[in-house]
Formats: sequence, structure tokens, C-alpha cells
Amino acid sequence: MHAPQVNLYTVGAPASARVAGNLRLTDADASSDIRHIVLDFGATAMPVLEGQSIGILPPGTDAAGRPHYIRLYSVASPRDGERPNYNNLSITVKRVTEDHEGTPTRGVCSNYLCDLKAGDEVQVVGPYGSTFLMPNHPGANLLMICTGTGSAPMRAMTERRRRRRALKEAGATVLFFGARAPGELPYFGPLMKLPKDFIDVNLALSRTAGEPRRYVQDRIRERSVEVARLLADGETYVYICGLKGMELGVDAAFTEVCREHGLDWQELLPRLRQSGRYHVETY
Repeated sequence: MHAPQVNLYTVGAPASARVAGNLRLTDADASSDIRHIVLDFGATAMPVLEGQSIGILPPGTDAAGRPHYIRLYSVASPRDGERPNYNNLSITVKRVTEDHEGTPTRGVCSNYLCDLKAGDEVQVVGPYGSTFLMPNHPGANLLMICTGTGSAPMRAMTERRRRRRALKEAGATVLFFGARAPGELPYFGPLMKLPKDFIDVNLALSRTAGEPRRYVQDRIRERSVEVARLLADGETYVYICGLKGMELGVDAAFTEVCREHGLDWQELLPRLRQSGRYHVETY
């Protein structure tokens, strides 16, 4: 694997990209507007690996007249680009219309990005990140758990594996993906079309009419045999990405699954961390 490139472009000297596409991923009547935005860098080098992020510089200034801070977005495309062999990448952006308490607020950068049209120019810094990366060797198992736009790095990793599928080099690829309803789930359509023997997809939908609320941790418990097998395997890498609250629920589910199958999560977790096989990014 290449070593990750970091901090090639800075606020003082950003890279310039053009919008090659801006596609809404969620249904028109969904509560969230989530976009798949493709950025083309032309002749500017922007090498990224699955699990890295880029920073976006929104134009304009804040109320105090200072330039806006950069905002970080995980790259949703694999290392060879959204469109292979073109110098581009994609990000997954949710239009922010309220804060975590539900108070109406307008996210500066997310609204700027969601409103972009093809051909618009964007200032980019980074790339960032040297920890949330795919394992070096292709035969590893990937155990991925995400909600909402936390799906971006998982999509990058899944797409990397899909493009290399003919090489028959990959271990198990297992995904737990939470959302309110299918129409709120970014990448739902393409995900459902992937072959079952390539990726084991477990959806957790919390707002389906007439159904009990299910979260990723509930699905993990339901799949305890497979999850325990993966956690016990020295070739398994765990990736958790999404809203801050999810980590506790996942940790509790792992504790139960391990107890049920003769493993000790409190003893296993430090070993996973120590060997670089447990990665969490929450926001």
C-alpha cells in the first residue's frame, strides 16, 4: 500500500477543483438532503487513499468578518477515483438545516456544497488522515458499521474491493448500515445491487411504519455468530463511522456478542487497537 499523502494543500495555498457532478442520494421526501459530489482536479495532483478526508474552504466570511473555517469530508471514492483513471474524487455531504438539538441552523459549508452546479470551482485543502485506512493486505476481513454520511469511507473501501473482485483476493466484507428509512440511506440502490457473496449487507431502519425501531447495534446482536467469528479472527479490521452516540451502542453490542460466544471484549478491544485493527470516526 502507498503511504498516505497528507497536507499537500493548505489554507494559504489550496488546490482548485471543478464540480463534475452533484447527485441527490436521498429520496425527494426524505428528511435529509444528502449529496454525492464529484470533484475534478484537472492537472492538480490529489492522491487519496480510502478512509482519508479532504477539507473544503467555503467562500465568504463569518459574522465577525473572518474567513470561514475549513470543513472536513471523508472521501467516498477509491484511490483510482470516482471515475477510474480520471483525476477526480467524490464526497458525501448532508445539507445541515438544524443542530444536534434540532434548533434550525444553516450549515455554512454543507449548504454551499449542496447548491453547487457542474463546472463550479471549489477550494480544497488536505488530504488528511493516516489512521482510518484500509488494511495493507487484500485478504483482510472488513467489518464496517456506519450511519448516514458515515457511509462515505465505507463506500470507498467497498468500491475498491468491487473493482478488484476479479482478482479473488479479498476476505469477508460485512456492512452494518443504519438510517431512518431506505429513502434516507445514501447509496441504497447501488448497495442493494451488489452480489451477496461479495458483501454481507445488514440494514438497520429505525423509522419503518409498523416495525420496531432497529439500530445498528440490534443488527449486530442478531448476527452474533458471524460477528463473533470476525472479531476472533486476527485478520479482521473494524471501522465505525457516524454520529457520536453510536459508539456506545456498538460497544455494548460487541460486549454481549463476545460474552455469548466465549470471548472477552474488554480483553479483545485493546488488542484490536494495538494492532491497528479498530478504527472509530464519529462527529
